[in-house]
Amino acid sequence: MIDLTEAQIADAKANDLEAVTAVVTATEERVQQLARRYATGSGRTDQDLVEDLAQIGRIAVWESLARFNGKTVAEFFTFIDRTLKGTMSDERKEATRQGVSRAVAADFERALSLASGDAYEAEFLVTTTEVMGARKMSPEMAYAARLSYQGLEYLDAPMGSGPDTGEAITLADTLADETGVPADLLEPSDYEKARRKGTSIKVRKVLSRLGEHQRIVLMALTGIVPVDFYGTDRDDELSAAYGIPREQIRISRNKGKDRFAELWLAAA
Repeated sequence: MIDLTEAQIADAKANDLEAVTAVVTATEERVQQLARRYATGSGRTDQDLVEDLAQIGRIAVWESLARFNGKTVAEFFTFIDRTLKGTMSDERKEATRQGVSRAVAADFERALSLASGDAYEAEFLVTTTEVMGARKMSPEMAYAARLSYQGLEYLDAPMGSGPDTGEAITLADTLADETGVPADLLEPSDYEKARRKGTSIKVRKVLSRLGEHQRIVLMALTGIVPVDFYGTDRDDELSAAYGIPREQIRISRNKGKDRFAELWLAAA
């Protein structure tokens, strides 16, 4: 941002065209910075959204002039920064939520910050009481929130660089290498299958780190092969089948859930 004077800010509030132009020019760098920040997600920047947010930001600067009640230049730039962040955050949610409510989008993004930007980790976190409390989502809603946040464009997000060319490698390139199918012939369902496979592997790795009783009880809770499904209503059968004391099953289930969540969050 370039310098403005208090007189220019006062004149801009009075709709002096030259002063308004000076304000817009002075705030342009910050508008561009924030537009790029709010248009970036899952390692990819949506250039079209950058332009949309920048234009919305410029309009927000102009419209907010009448609401500025401070006097100093520092107060003005603090006010503008807060205005731009709020406006762009709301617009980004509106543009990317695709079928989920604003509240769900906001909750998912809160979990996303806790997950250090990992959308799949956030998808898990929003289903937990520990993170969301009474606002926890069903797995179906969490899935919808994650897809809403990422959109279909995440399929082309870079996964790294090629060892020979140094060019970005996308998930499509990786799957094409594994399956022998050209990337342009892969369907979105192929990517989702690969994602589910990766999640399944991670689940089993985490389960392998639990004690035997906790591992069996948690696998029985949802029927993870090779353990049959027992749910929470067949503890007598589970006890007889696996030799776990009946009174120990509920304890193993509760402690196992907590331990699983802890290990899941710590897993690479």
